[in-house]
Amino acid sequence: MINYIFMSDTPKIEQKALQCPVCKSDKAMIVGENVKLGGKFEDKEFLTTELTVLRCTKCGYYMLFDKMAQFTTKEESKP
Repeated sequence: MINYIFMSDTPKIEQKALQCPVCKSDKAMIVGENVKLGGKFEDKEFLTTELTVLRCTKCGYYMLFDKMAQFTTKEESKP
């Protein structure tokens, strides 16, 4: 399971368990770090800040997080 810590503009730090919004799985793998997305909309070009890209291991949904998110892994204990 991957947990993430989100640090907002306020001093409050919030830790949440990662959950896919599509299939509700708690398993994902990091498939890209420091990724920038770019494009064009109505004759204006844009480029995002650096993102971390996670992919759900169950359904393949891609999740994008900015640098404010930090990730930790939690290994499941096996008897």
